[in-house]
Amino acid sequence: MNDHFSAPKGNFRGHDQQKVWQQQPDPELTEVGPGTPCGEYLRRFWMPVAMTDQIGDLPYRLRILGEDLVLFREKKEGKLGLTHLHCCHRNMSLEFGIVEEGGIRCSYHGWKYGLDGTILETPCEPPASQVKKKACLGAYPVIEYKGLAFAFMGPPDEQPPFPVMDTFDEGGDELVPYLIKSPCNWLQVMENAWDPFHVVYLHTLAVRSQFIDAFAEMPMIEFHDSQTGDFYTNVRRVEDIVWVRIHDHMLPSFTQNGGHFPVPDEPRYFGRCGLSRWITPIDDTNTMVIAWRHFRDASANDDPKGLTDKSKVGFGMTDFYGQDPDRPYEMRQRDPGDYDAWVSQGPRNIHARENLSFTDRGVAKARRLLRNAIRALKDGQSPPQPTDGFAGQVIPTYAGDTMLRIPLQDGRDDGAVLKEISHQVAEIYKSGDHLQGEARKTFIVDALKKYEASWS
Repeated sequence: MNDHFSAPKGNFRGHDQQKVWQQQPDPELTEVGPGTPCGEYLRRFWMPVAMTDQIGDLPYRLRILGEDLVLFREKKEGKLGLTHLHCCHRNMSLEFGIVEEGGIRCSYHGWKYGLDGTILETPCEPPASQVKKKACLGAYPVIEYKGLAFAFMGPPDEQPPFPVMDTFDEGGDELVPYLIKSPCNWLQVMENAWDPFHVVYLHTLAVRSQFIDAFAEMPMIEFHDSQTGDFYTNVRRVEDIVWVRIHDHMLPSFTQNGGHFPVPDEPRYFGRCGLSRWITPIDDTNTMVIAWRHFRDASANDDPKGLTDKSKVGFGMTDFYGQDPDRPYEMRQRDPGDYDAWVSQGPRNIHARENLSFTDRGVAKARRLLRNAIRALKDGQSPPQPTDGFAGQVIPTYAGDTMLRIPLQDGRDDGAVLKEISHQVAEIYKSGDHLQGEARKTFIVDALKKYEASWS
């Protein structure tokens, strides 16, 4: 028989995998609607729901955690209101409502609602009508902060203080918001930040260097607990520079990373983050990344090669590669980015099909922490908040880049040296938690310089 028609030889096991492909998504971690365990957990936190420049003189329709809502700016004091989409009279959508002083009016029969959903007026009802006392419109509190609208969608008596991180208000730092939607479950997007090893391959070795060449060096990753959550140190050696890159993680979905385009060629002490980011679920199969890009003045040396571009940051876009679908499909195939990685896992990734390995320990930890927190809430325990222990204060964070000039040490394994440095730098960072603002920065920088000098 002609070899051209011979069946290929090999260990083909597609048919054997049929049971694996019959597995279903994990509802405990991926379902976010009202009454679901994960959805109720997420509702215990302030989360961003929109960029405020999306809100003009008309109501803005949106969907958050599986609920259809309308966001509007009332006309007296300019305060934001967030209510359920449908008028509680006859269910006409309030996206067609009339925004007025102090609230919003349904254009069907004129019922007017205050920012808290209280019925203020029912003009078509007789004077004796008691309907205003019997009904109300569902509404949520909103805080407007630096171009983002944050909502709390949990029980009113469990509303926590609004968390303000130390990176939200630094001198010489401009916060530029952006929002990008992804057609997939929130967890797929959130977990990407807990996976530092994808930077080596996806962003550097797979096709080209999408950020900087130094990311091709396999990092040493160590995870550290803090008062507010978790952070990891991502340590590389670039000749005689030991580069300690730190990412913050706070449940349920807040992350901060290091700078986007740093150059590890000279010492740097306690450089701060390039991105503060939340993952806000729209529903089970749609998600928003809502974030601030940080643009600091030249003295911060965040972007020595001039690769940032604030004009490209906004609704549906940001200034670093691969975060949205606005590239031709062929380009995405030839040079995929983060968006392609998390969206291509499917509308809801099925964890039973995965084979997690050593480099996935961050993802495994995120799932474990999240699952434990969800179950604790079901058992009646209120989830820890970033503000716990920092009443009335800004919350210390760690994300950014430190670069220390520490040459190779004669007679010592460099892996052991890098691990030691990662833990020492983490402890130096945490040791400044009792301080605020410039005092904390000065304390950490001085400690890092002293530590660097101890290696000479």
